[in-house]
Amino acid sequence: KEFNLLGGPSQSTNMQFINGNFSQSISFTYFLSGKTPGVFKIPPASIDFEGKRIASNEVQMTVTKGSPQQQGGGARGTTQGNNSEPVISSKNLFIRAIPSKTSCLKGEGVLVTFRLYSNLSVMDFAIPKMPSLDGFWNQDIPMPQTLDRSTEVIDGQRFTVWDIKKLVLFPQQSGTLTIDPMDVECLVRVKVNNQRFRDPFSIFDDPFFGMGGVRDVKQAFSSSPVKIKVQELPGNPPPGFSSAVGNFRFEASIDRENTKVNESVTLKLKITGNGNLKLAELPEPDLPGDLETYDPKLNESFKAGAGGVSGSKSAEYLIIPRTDGEFEIPVITFSHFDLAKNKYVTQSAGPFRFKVTPEKGQRATVDVPGGGGRNDVKLIGQDIRYIRIATPEFSTGYGQFLGSPWFYLLSILPIAAFTGVAIWQKQQRAMLGNMAAMRMRNAGHAAKKRLTHARKLLQNGKDSDFYEEVQRALWGYFADRFSVPMAELNKERIQQVFTENGVMEELTTPFIRVLDDCDLARYAGSAMGIDKQVVYNQAEEVIKGIETGIKA
Repeated sequence: KEFNLLGGPSQSTNMQFINGNFSQSISFTYFLSGKTPGVFKIPPASIDFEGKRIASNEVQMTVTKGSPQQQGGGARGTTQGNNSEPVISSKNLFIRAIPSKTSCLKGEGVLVTFRLYSNLSVMDFAIPKMPSLDGFWNQDIPMPQTLDRSTEVIDGQRFTVWDIKKLVLFPQQSGTLTIDPMDVECLVRVKVNNQRFRDPFSIFDDPFFGMGGVRDVKQAFSSSPVKIKVQELPGNPPPGFSSAVGNFRFEASIDRENTKVNESVTLKLKITGNGNLKLAELPEPDLPGDLETYDPKLNESFKAGAGGVSGSKSAEYLIIPRTDGEFEIPVITFSHFDLAKNKYVTQSAGPFRFKVTPEKGQRATVDVPGGGGRNDVKLIGQDIRYIRIATPEFSTGYGQFLGSPWFYLLSILPIAAFTGVAIWQKQQRAMLGNMAAMRMRNAGHAAKKRLTHARKLLQNGKDSDFYEEVQRALWGYFADRFSVPMAELNKERIQQVFTENGVMEELTTPFIRVLDDCDLARYAGSAMGIDKQVVYNQAEEVIKGIETGIKA
């Protein structure tokens, strides 16, 4: 109870034949971190074997106060102790939240990049919890399926770097706002100290030999909070300002200047540019009371990127004049704060005039009892409309609908639609059920693509990336071909699955040996004398051999 369980149990098995004698050992590995400083005892573990209780030795652990974590966040806890080297710490795996600026105006966009740093082998990662962004409106930036990686040197250490998440934040209030930490979980392949878990029966239980030198550990950690100082916009905003901040262009237009009574006119308003576009409000036109209008049709198109949110927002008003005459839509204005000019900018469009002529056969004026004109009618009430005096056109009916071909067609249509939807859903379920089969079929092709990429890395002299890509090709092939979850990827599982699926020992041994060689080369470097071309050829041949054997 004095420790946090960071990972495990991770199980490994070793078997040996020496002078005809068979021996076997099974190891269970746990990764712990101390909660508080002190001296603690881990009691013996025990098993029941052939009716006897067998217990291990007791372990005494001294937990000391750790050094402050590196700025930028890091792993929550390290695995340290007497006779045990650190497994994962904030010095070799951490995440930083990097804002494009730490001081901005209210409504100004701030790009925040969450960047993962590691000098370990990161197999996979997940973001179980996004940060709380109180006081911000945020826009997510889509990330590519395959993340780009780069390298950075920090305090003399070389790190592999991935940008795993990007957000554009728009502060909605002034003051000092906080970007809370983002939680990340990584599956990391690490070396383990073999002194505590050494198999007394095997010389291969060593970090550089066999299957006991590395473990896959799930590690949870967080970024550090980031402070953003937000200043209020300058005072005295122009009339109609609706918190739009950025670089925008406003335009308005009507589709015709001449029309007839009861024929529509379309008024279109549009804002384009870059900034807090989603929060910008379109102005409302002041339309004459003699015109019949409907709720506007809104259209939005946004794209989030490193430069912020860009795109357009538009509204289309359908206007129907019910009387003839000349009409005018007053000037329409839109105001925003321009960041480049550091001042408020007001843009206007209009006025817009259009002429409405009577319909064919309709008189231009209508007398109203009492001598009132059109304005008098308007004052009586909006529900009064002028009587149409044009000669109407009548058409002959097309017979009864009941019993007609259209009746039967429309009766059958719902049944056909329901049947079609049911068939489509069945096909979707079948397709989802076959996802594993699709991964199995494409496993060889995906591994071949990764090996092709590894060959390019080899030709460019990127040795560490080459070995990592070969490992990814083999692990990915194994997971896809045999439907093994990532959390179960280890070399013991390879032996078990290969045996269950009839993969020959002549293929199992080189498959594992290539993984070991890649681990050895990445940790020990060129001093171990591993031939890169041989590693590549063996990886290619072993995958080809397994594919051929399975298809046969």
